[in-house]
Amino acid sequence: MDVVSMNEMMEKVERRKSLLSNIAQAHPGVDGVVFICAGFENEREQFYQDSTFEYFFGLQESALIGYQELNGKTFLYTPVFTVDRSVWIEEKFDKESLAALLIDEVKPLGAPINGYSTDPFFKKEALGNLSAQLEALCKRGDKLFIPLSISASECKWVVEQLCQYVKGLREHIVDISPLVAELRRCKSQRELEYLYRAAEITSLAQQAAAGVIRKGNFESDVQAAIEYVYTESGATRAFASVVGSGKNSTVLHYVDNKSALKELDLVVVDIGASYGHYCSDITRTYPVSGSFTARQKKVYQDVLDCQAYIAGLAKPGMFLSYKQEPDKCLNTLSHQFLADRGYDVQKEFPHGVGHFVGLDVHDVGDYKNPLAIGDIITIEPGIYLREESLGVRIEDVYWIVKGGAICLTDIAPKKIEEVEDFMKSSRLGHGFEYDKTGPDEH
Repeated sequence: MDVVSMNEMMEKVERRKSLLSNIAQAHPGVDGVVFICAGFENEREQFYQDSTFEYFFGLQESALIGYQELNGKTFLYTPVFTVDRSVWIEEKFDKESLAALLIDEVKPLGAPINGYSTDPFFKKEALGNLSAQLEALCKRGDKLFIPLSISASECKWVVEQLCQYVKGLREHIVDISPLVAELRRCKSQRELEYLYRAAEITSLAQQAAAGVIRKGNFESDVQAAIEYVYTESGATRAFASVVGSGKNSTVLHYVDNKSALKELDLVVVDIGASYGHYCSDITRTYPVSGSFTARQKKVYQDVLDCQAYIAGLAKPGMFLSYKQEPDKCLNTLSHQFLADRGYDVQKEFPHGVGHFVGLDVHDVGDYKNPLAIGDIITIEPGIYLREESLGVRIEDVYWIVKGGAICLTDIAPKKIEEVEDFMKSSRLGHGFEYDKTGPDEH
């Protein structure tokens, strides 16, 4: 195991210790177990680990259960299969990685399961061993601490089945989602490095998109160029790529990406790479012709001005979206800004101005709490004029620091003249030189 991998695993161990400490403070005198479920495989998609399991364990294996005693050992429960799983799927962890993660023992979930993989719907006997442990927990009067509300749906299904199989278990469950979310909000140096790399890859994908956008091509051509960059860079997509031209540019989460690009249309490209499980999210709006019309310039500049205004206000103590503090609410202030420019914001700016970013592109974070140093957010105003088939959205990722916010994704051009030049240089096939920096630069 290399030094980087060892350090990452040590960081995950420290996160579990911090979580146990926070639980002890929030629930003094209570004993129990932290229960964290891994994600499950889907034959239509590449496996992507549940973000909370990734945060505390990092193992790239499906259907595992992390079982962390508050005052004792750490166990890993794993399904038992009737065939050798390694024949079908690459083994993702070994004794060395388990030792580095301070896993005391790997235990079988229960009776063997036919085949080499499982969905989240288990027969009772397949969860027999874990159920027996949970029955003992209930008899002791201990609690089962689960980050339930921020877990993936399939993880919630597993918990629901266990509640059916273990009498009284539901009354012993404590949702620790707020405690986990608070830990995940502030990023370590390594997490920032992954976020920077995801931002670089996404910016390169935006360059690839700009080079393909031209009359006669299709939205799918743009998508292919974007996702080629992801694959070539060792990343995956953080979410389904949005490439919406013309009327599709006014559909917020348009992902069909099948229409032809027309000469006078704008194209909204909302994309994000995931690198090391950390996500980016950049939106740019391009003119198919390579030049904005006067009308398109007006709308585009209003949106860009709004983003700059909100970015200038973003700092610790402000709220991303909290109506009860309108003078400090970035969402409220962004809507007011565009309303002052003459837009019907309820109709033409129907989404929030931003969200938290991290292990998930829409990451955990309590919007009722003010922004704090270390938060990673997006700022993404937009205007969508459906009757004109004209949509504009501009989005970047920002790191909240003392006194302000640093843009992590401004290497992808967004000023009108820069966008037009960017498209021309990209079409010519010239490389676009980025100043590659990292969190140490600030």
